[in-house]
Amino acid sequence: MKKILLSTFLLFSLGQCSKNEASDPSNESGIIKVFGNPIAEKPFPGDYTFFKDASYGNKVQNKLDLLLPKSENLKGVVLYFHGGSFLFGSKEDLYQSPSKEFIIALLTSNIAVINAEYTFIDDPLSEGVFTALEEGSEVIRFTEENASLLSIPPQKIILAGVSAGAGIAQWNGFQSDSNSSIAGVLATIAQSTYDLYDWQTIFPEFSITALRNEFVELDDLFLQFYNGEATEEKRTLLDYRGFMDANDPPLYVYNPVYEETLLNSEGNLDFNILFHSVKHADYLRLKALEVGQEFSGAYQESPEQFVIRILSQ
Repeated sequence: MKKILLSTFLLFSLGQCSKNEASDPSNESGIIKVFGNPIAEKPFPGDYTFFKDASYGNKVQNKLDLLLPKSENLKGVVLYFHGGSFLFGSKEDLYQSPSKEFIIALLTSNIAVINAEYTFIDDPLSEGVFTALEEGSEVIRFTEENASLLSIPPQKIILAGVSAGAGIAQWNGFQSDSNSSIAGVLATIAQSTYDLYDWQTIFPEFSITALRNEFVELDDLFLQFYNGEATEEKRTLLDYRGFMDANDPPLYVYNPVYEETLLNSEGNLDFNILFHSVKHADYLRLKALEVGQEFSGAYQESPEQFVIRILSQ
């Protein structure tokens, strides 16, 4: 596994609060100090407390929501990152179906959820996709620092996301510095790597160079994504598939898009297939098999069953 030095995780030595601590009024005031006052209007009914727009970093976009079950025996926490090609989407997406049903299942199983925003690649303060990925690291650090306050057991963090959010989860979850903190990685509608040139291995008919030459808008997005040209160093730093090894936490990957060809009926490139094809999931599973990393998917269990199983171990 390539050890990435873009961000250094804090040492994770947080213990679980006792039942007395969890019910201590001073502990409650500590949670409010960090996360703000609970919001009465929750995204959906349930026996949980909802905190909205807590700051985990210094940027305007560095906001997260906390959905905290009213339980003294939390099993762990899922850190969730929304999708949107690093250009759109928000944490509010999680509160719509089918994600809503997934979150409700976690809350009823005494699993907390932290739902985070991040900076898009077209933001003036962005340094390409690196900014969003490193903000994922900040969310992990923030969670580690407050795990004892929330009565979250040590080493019971699962990273989860859809599409771009799945990339944030994988990039952080497969790094050696995070192996001791992360219990599992859940990637749905995922990409297999952010070395985009490696996608040409998955899709032989796909040529980044040809597309950049043909479509100016795509070339602009490419330069925003890599914060300039895609040097070998950047490609290596973004190839999270290359980080995978047997010491990594278990991976759950599910991509439901099965079409074989990248071209639609009009002869144009179908970006839904390019970004979300089952071939990406197969490419990740192949790597996991090669290195001996545990993996799962919809053929074996549902996403919530994976999370509950991992956090119950």
